[in-house]
Amino acid sequence: MSIKRIVRIALLSAILYVCKVALEWLPNVELVSFLIILFTLTVGVDTFYVTLIFNTLELIQWGFGTWWISYMYVWPLLVVITLLLRRIIKEEFLIWAVVSGCFGLIFGTLFSVLYLFIDVKLAWSYFIAGLPWDAWHAVANFAVMLIAGKPIYKLLLKVNRLWVAQDGPDRNNDDEKGKKD
Repeated sequence: MSIKRIVRIALLSAILYVCKVALEWLPNVELVSFLIILFTLTVGVDTFYVTLIFNTLELIQWGFGTWWISYMYVWPLLVVITLLLRRIIKEEFLIWAVVSGCFGLIFGTLFSVLYLFIDVKLAWSYFIAGLPWDAWHAVANFAVMLIAGKPIYKLLLKVNRLWVAQDGPDRNNDDEKGKKD
């Protein structure tokens, strides 16, 4: 992996983590889903590394818990979903807002899956108790993507093009290949 690529991953990870910490005071309003979608659209599979670093920083800050195990599959799942949909949805940010909102709606359900291995009643109660929070999470995700998705995406594209133009395309990533399709 090139140094340039490592630095980009580190910078995106830092942006993701700082945005998460900055909004911790607002219940279920976060930029993590928003940024993971936009990072995946602009830098592709390297977003998997970004989520891994983000999850590690969360572990360092909050300590180990079942929530952290869920983070290890929830955020990479959003990367996979975005990678699968990016050629279909392209730059239709109303649709990306719906995707982001739906992810917010199922967020708690994805967490409750882990509890199925502990106790089905626990998983069910976790799911039911979280429904109002998931609904609010969906609204917030939808609104953030609808309002800020396209302008931040365009900004990230410009930054990425400048980054790549400095010394040619980064052969280890799918950035430029994906943009030509």
